[in-house]
Amino acid sequence: MIQTKLPVFESHIDEKTNKLVITPKEIDVKIDTSLFAEERWEANFPHNAKNETLFAYIERLKAEGKVDAAHVMSNLKALYCFLESDEIADYKSFCQLFSVVDPKRLAQLVDKIKYVFEIVLNGATTDSKN
Repeated sequence: MIQTKLPVFESHIDEKTNKLVITPKEIDVKIDTSLFAEERWEANFPHNAKNETLFAYIERLKAEGKVDAAHVMSNLKALYCFLESDEIADYKSFCQLFSVVDPKRLAQLVDKIKYVFEIVLNGATTDSKN
């Protein structure tokens, strides 16, 4: 597995100012490119899995070329299937790690999604003879 960091956020209400405070942070994750990623896909997203494999889903998303705020949820589904971390209990808690309010953090997340997809897709097309 490949170790990397995922940009996430924590938020709380400042008791003095009564305002929302968003604190960026990173969590340690491992990219799992094994067949278990497909198992996570089937277990967590059966509606999608009955129509296409995880790799077909990623290829379709990549072909559409839309890794932006409007398509983050679709990309997060696929990303979730490849990540392992003690800080990610399930898909719901995974989604709660991100904020679409902060454009800078969203851009970092989109960059990380692209990074993981490139690793996964390049690994899937690598010839084992090389």
